[in-house]
Amino acid sequence: MLRIVKFILAALLALSFLLARYTEGFQLESGFGRAGIEARCARSGADWTGSALPAPPQATRIAAPELRAVVYNLHSGLGSRWRLYASRGEVERNLRAIAGRIAAAGPIDVIALNEVDFGSRRSGWLDQAEFLAAELNRRTGDIYSVRRAETWRRDWPGLEVRFGNAALVRHPVLASEACILGRSCGEIPAVFQSAALAGGLPGRLLDEPRGLLRVSIDFHGQPVEVLVTHLEAFWPARREAQAALLLERHLRSAAGTTLLLGDMNAVPTAMTRQRPHFAADRTHDVLAGGALLDARVVAAARLGELDLARWATFPAEHPLWPLDGAFATPDLTPVEVSTLGEAESDHRGLLVRYGWSTAETEAAQHRWLAGLHRSQLARLADCDGEPRTLDRSERLTWLLGEMTGLATGAPEEFAESTSPQ
Repeated sequence: MLRIVKFILAALLALSFLLARYTEGFQLESGFGRAGIEARCARSGADWTGSALPAPPQATRIAAPELRAVVYNLHSGLGSRWRLYASRGEVERNLRAIAGRIAAAGPIDVIALNEVDFGSRRSGWLDQAEFLAAELNRRTGDIYSVRRAETWRRDWPGLEVRFGNAALVRHPVLASEACILGRSCGEIPAVFQSAALAGGLPGRLLDEPRGLLRVSIDFHGQPVEVLVTHLEAFWPARREAQAALLLERHLRSAAGTTLLLGDMNAVPTAMTRQRPHFAADRTHDVLAGGALLDARVVAAARLGELDLARWATFPAEHPLWPLDGAFATPDLTPVEVSTLGEAESDHRGLLVRYGWSTAETEAAQHRWLAGLHRSQLARLADCDGEPRTLDRSERLTWLLGEMTGLATGAPEEFAESTSPQ
């Protein structure tokens, strides 16, 4: 039976590659983006290059300790290639290599993990979050608290999987909560419980639950809210909706210093147009349209980069796409953004060193973010907005309300930044 299941899964994978090859021009549906954009929009640069304001300064409070965060998609410890199984020894080697990369960049305060197995046959039954925490302790002496957020499980004999997101934190945990996006927090769906193969793989591809892990930590007396997520990989419209839900339901309720970390499966529009089948994806526009600053965008603006290719994390062996991101409130200033790792997973890790903003830096980051929103929404209105008969004010209202659903949930400073000029 197990051999038959493996054969069917391999055949389905081969079929997906063939479909991708013969549908090269096919574009997946977006909630509001348009794939067939006008030539002038295709030539438009990144939003941060069109901002009238200079990139925000890097001045930080010298006495305050840095906060270092890492985002890493583990690919279940299976390495850089797609596969159904790996031996426990190989999985442990991959995880030890990842721990070595993180330890060398340390000390790391928060580690956001995606595609983590919490005891799966395919990866040697390891609780991979616990294994990494123990390995980091062995290498650095630091003790990491482990918080898990299981998003789906499969209990078929021979194909058992427990899978989701996790956070390793080096500071006292004040509270933590696991959520499934679109459901009540604390509810873990019983995915893949059916023994019918026909309902299994399509169900994973078409409706895999996506989770959010919320961990509140005490960072040297300062409360910090850490949110870890992993957004939809295949369908842009669903991914955009998940990003909007994050802003509306979860980020608005976050008080004070906040970090959003994870594999967003999205790139800025200037790069999205180059991705096969994803030209219309506007997920990054939704994520960047809230009150959090993308550390990579801030770094790109300072360095004069036209895109985020410098911080590409996928595929690990030859990175093309910056899928993994770190977003923070303006009281945190990214002072260094870099990638780490190679072929230990199919993603490389993303490392961000944050300093605590001075009052002047925080105010400058708020102003720059507002300018970025104006540039972003002007582009969206010009390139994606319909109908063209509406004036700019009406188009912005339509974009926020009809397309993203953020009109009623946008933070106050976001609403102010989108007022017609």
